[in-house]
Amino acid sequence: MIGHCLAEIGVRWHSGELSIATEHRATQIALRLLSLAQVSYLDGRRVGRRAIITSVEGDNHLIGGLTFADLLRFEGWDVDFLGADSPIDSIVEMVERESPDLVGLSVTIEEYLPNANDTVTAIKALPNPPVVVLGGAAVDRNSILEADYSSADAVKAVNWVQAHFNLNDASVTIEVMLEELGARIQTLRKDKGLSQQQLATEADLDRSYISAVEHGKQNVSFATLKGISDALGIGVAELISG
Repeated sequence: MIGHCLAEIGVRWHSGELSIATEHRATQIALRLLSLAQVSYLDGRRVGRRAIITSVEGDNHLIGGLTFADLLRFEGWDVDFLGADSPIDSIVEMVERESPDLVGLSVTIEEYLPNANDTVTAIKALPNPPVVVLGGAAVDRNSILEADYSSADAVKAVNWVQAHFNLNDASVTIEVMLEELGARIQTLRKDKGLSQQQLATEADLDRSYISAVEHGKQNVSFATLKGISDALGIGVAELISG
């Protein structure tokens, strides 16, 4: 909804119906609304996927990329939002160094479509390139052939991403599951006022083992889960389900 409103404001500004001061005020209101929406992120949900999102070189518009970044965070992605006007070389260098699963590029003004095209081409030339999604008002009437997906609608783009990566509950990685389990154990232990050593003693385990479990670094057997849940005074099902 925010994106559609800003798109309409942009059209009216370009036609001379609105002043640039009005457009800037609308942008700031949208940024505040997006900031408020962040409190609704699913607490602790992670899917084990990482994205880098930015506006292309020359494009100073933030809202499209920020909206896409926030929607991905809501779905449990780890997201680095670089802001606006990111130079092509710096984007490519970061992608090559950090190997994200997804790169999202926002282009609002048609003037910068060549920069979007050059960025996508450079990313796709990397060994094992990530999925690239292109968004922003400028892609409504244009397409970047090397991009994996293009849409001016951030919600449609996120839905495509979730389907492309098959991100449902059954697809969450074991690493993420162990991290979430460890975080629950740590929270329950602290709620009961127990130290790691006290929990380890009650569960007949070593303190270093409990530390590894709480940090998501240790796979656990059912027998171990039973010992930890008994020490915490809860059932295994409650411990696993959170």
